[in-house]
Amino acid sequence: MQSSSQAVRAKEDEPFLERFIEAHEGFILRTASRHAGHTVTRSDDEYSVALMAFYEAVKGYDPAGGPFGAYASLVIGRRLADYYRAQRASVLSSVQRLCWDEEKQLYREGPIEEDAADAGVQLAVVEKLGEMRTVCAAEEIENADEQFAKYGFSFYDLASCSPKSDKTRRGCGMAAAALSRSSLLAASLRRTHELPVRALAKESGVSARLIERHRNYIVAAALLLDGDYPVLSSYLGSIRRYLHEAEGQNGRETAVCAQS
Repeated sequence: MQSSSQAVRAKEDEPFLERFIEAHEGFILRTASRHAGHTVTRSDDEYSVALMAFYEAVKGYDPAGGPFGAYASLVIGRRLADYYRAQRASVLSSVQRLCWDEEKQLYREGPIEEDAADAGVQLAVVEKLGEMRTVCAAEEIENADEQFAKYGFSFYDLASCSPKSDKTRRGCGMAAAALSRSSLLAASLRRTHELPVRALAKESGVSARLIERHRNYIVAAALLLDGDYPVLSSYLGSIRRYLHEAEGQNGRETAVCAQS
């Protein structure tokens, strides 16, 4: 990092400030990556946050407080923390609306069936992120997020792609259960990181269009059911029921075949 004196000059000289920021783009990316815990590129939202934080650091820098590099890193870290908190709050708000709809259903019709209470995978995510009631849940979230990244989405994406209606939830549940139940489909998913939509539609009896539309939700549910996620998968009661029903049906068919 150039001397702190350049930061002082950039604070008052706008044309120089533009050149100063451009010259320290690498520093901004490295610092953002360190605070984010993963590689940040220019196309990431974190880069925009870090860029604005760097500008803020220049404008608020006082040489008496120490080197500019350390101060800029501190400001970038704080703004990224603010950004992640805002993300969690946004997802929480979305899920709370879903939960409120479910509560109204409860008061209208009495006890909710397990599938109606299953507001989506993100319910588990946001409850645990918002409350952090157990270290175990936090670890599951972190580990699952690493897995989801291989499939091109994150926990935060689930709020927007989770099914809203009971009919759609049932279809997604049946598809996720079929995916988890079929060793061939599950193996294909893990090998290619692509959901075999047509094969899954045939296996589950759910339309390919619905599966494609809710791809991330179905993949997330199947991965949680098949992985070591006891806390998060406990929120997938309806999908577990579809699995049990399918296993029971297979058992009855086997018994009939044995008797014939």
